[in-house]
Formats: sequence, structure tokens, C-alpha cells
Amino acid sequence: MERKEFLALLGSGAASVVFAACMGGCSKKEDDPSPNNPGTSNKKDFTLDLNAPANAALQTNGGHLVTNEVIVAKTSAGNYIAVASVCTHQGGQITFESPNNQFYCPVHGSKFALDGKVVNGPAATALKQYKTSLTGTMLRIFE
Repeated sequence: MERKEFLALLGSGAASVVFAACMGGCSKKEDDPSPNNPGTSNKKDFTLDLNAPANAALQTNGGHLVTNEVIVAKTSAGNYIAVASVCTHQGGQITFESPNNQFYCPVHGSKFALDGKVVNGPAATALKQYKTSLTGTMLRIFE
């Protein structure tokens, strides 16, 4: 059966529904709420207890962890930094390279500075950077 015959068989109302469903699946990435798309409903504001076993990696300079689609790292200088954990190129999982003090995507080799800016592509868009605030052993990550 040819496409024209199929659509004629469905009728114009059903064809409109099929067309709308197909077009809805083709929405722009800019419209998708994600950690790399500022201004969406995906605001981040959470606190990590650095004494909790799940957060033990952040007690050591160079340590890092991923939580809430954010990678949180403790730099070699002992500062806490946080950026989106999903690469802006094709969605790979970002890691932290402590010897180089940079973020890295192993999928295609993109590298990002501590503030999320692209150092080496193919990524062309920076990672979203989050603020951090340390009060005692509680580390807040927020926008």
C-alpha cells in the first residue's frame, strides 16, 4: 500500500493526528528541559552532607561524584565546583580529570574548564555551571 492510499484510507482527521504526533517528536532541543538548558523548569538546589558515606569522594582533593544530573568535584586546590553532568555535544556522561583540573566527556573527547566552558570540542556549548556554598560539612549546590 502506498502512503497516499494509506492516508486516504485513514481520512483527513486521522491523518492530521498522525502528522501532529510525528511533528511533536521533532521538537527542538532548546525546548527540552535539561541541566544544560538555562531557564527551564529543571532548577537545581540541593545539599550534600560531606560526612555521608555516599559523598565520601568529596572529602578528597580531586574527588567527584554525580548526583541530580550534576557533577560535583573538589579541585586539587580544595574548592568545590559543580557543572551539568551531561555533555552538550551528544549527551555523554561527564567525568572529572583531577590531574588536569578539567571535565571530560569520554564519548567524543570534549574537554571543559572548571567553569564549564569548552576547552576542546567537538562540543560547542559550555556546561551549565552551578554555585556552591559550604557551611560546616553541608555543601549546597544551586543556581
